[in-house]
Amino acid sequence: MKKILPFISHQVPALRGAPFLAHNAGGAILLTDRQRQQLTSIGMRLRLPARKLIYREGAPAQWIFAIDEGIVKSYREHANGKRTVAGFLFSRDLFGLAERGHYVNSTQAVTAVEVYRFAIEELTALLKRDGEMQFAFLVKVTHELRQSQRRAILVNRRDAAGRLAMFLTFMRNQLGPDAADGARVPLPMTRSDIAGFVGLTLESVSRAAKELEQRGLVKFEGRSFARIVDPARLARLAAAV
Repeated sequence: MKKILPFISHQVPALRGAPFLAHNAGGAILLTDRQRQQLTSIGMRLRLPARKLIYREGAPAQWIFAIDEGIVKSYREHANGKRTVAGFLFSRDLFGLAERGHYVNSTQAVTAVEVYRFAIEELTALLKRDGEMQFAFLVKVTHELRQSQRRAILVNRRDAAGRLAMFLTFMRNQLGPDAADGARVPLPMTRSDIAGFVGLTLESVSRAAKELEQRGLVKFEGRSFARIVDPARLARLAAAV
């Protein structure tokens, strides 16, 4: 039995959930019950383990996905064996948009994830019938384009420590203060994934991490957490592009 989609039924919207909101004079409201029921009728909930490949770059695009829980990475593999991580996707994010009927990137679960899967044909037909819902999805696509632009700014920085500072700030903003004890930021992805996202080698990421620690900005707790020691100074470094 299909369930009502929780990623559009939360009462307190996160910024990344904003595209699934409508607005009236009283402020932001959620999609209507009718719209949620329509999505429910075409969506299927999937539970996937960590490191599960969801689809490969170039495969025929049949589905669009929405994340309920967990983290997914989007990446491209190059002929020389290198991998570029295009982005990390979080709760309420959409992925699966394609070009000329084929997926642009590969996607893989970073953590265990729960996603909702929509057949493109059914979702397209639904959006054509509902202009408000179509606008919500359009805004979400624009949000993903802004994320790509931010990554482009990040990888154009010359200083490795600044790139890593931007990444840590990004992770803190995405996961929010409730995801940890305030300044403690989870890093569930591998160092290789981080290196692929910020455009550095593993060695450069390690040196940048040491530099941030030496400057008293961050304390890394193993490979899974980073404690933000001086949020103000880290924010200034991240903003100094």
